[in-house]
Amino acid sequence: MLEQLNSLDTNALLALNRLFPEAADTFWLATTKTVTWLPLYAVLIHRLYISSTFVVFTKRLALVVIGILLFDQGAEFFKYTFERPRPCHEVEGLRVLAHCSPFGFFSAHAANGFGLAFLVRKWLHSSWFPVLLVAAAIQSFSRIHLGVHYPSDLVAGAAWGILISFVLNKVETTWN
Repeated sequence: MLEQLNSLDTNALLALNRLFPEAADTFWLATTKTVTWLPLYAVLIHRLYISSTFVVFTKRLALVVIGILLFDQGAEFFKYTFERPRPCHEVEGLRVLAHCSPFGFFSAHAANGFGLAFLVRKWLHSSWFPVLLVAAAIQSFSRIHLGVHYPSDLVAGAAWGILISFVLNKVETTWN
């Protein structure tokens, strides 16, 4: 059963890795970088600031910082606990466009993107949530295009981010 799932994961990776032509590489290289998303994050922080009192804003900003630490460091913990090699080290015929560190389960990009979207969804106007989901999906997919994550790495990362966001949202409700 595990071999079948691994085979399915690898086949999906190869198909998705080749989905876009080489002309799109620059776009995917840019979307994987955090700096590309800084304007969006700055707007989110501004929206959080103008839509709440200073005390509420400060608490929420603290939750965002804690969330990012948990999303990101959770991914690092699991990478070195499971030690699943990244596909760039073991899949023949894969286009690899980025530095390939040893382990990849699970994606911190997916955890951060989806975690942030689910964390702030109740704090902002409902029109922001789809925007943040699309941003998270694009940023996550970039990891497949670059050849450094399996699709299951993205799914697990997204699940981790959503789980941590759920917990942090519960923490916030106890503050009110």
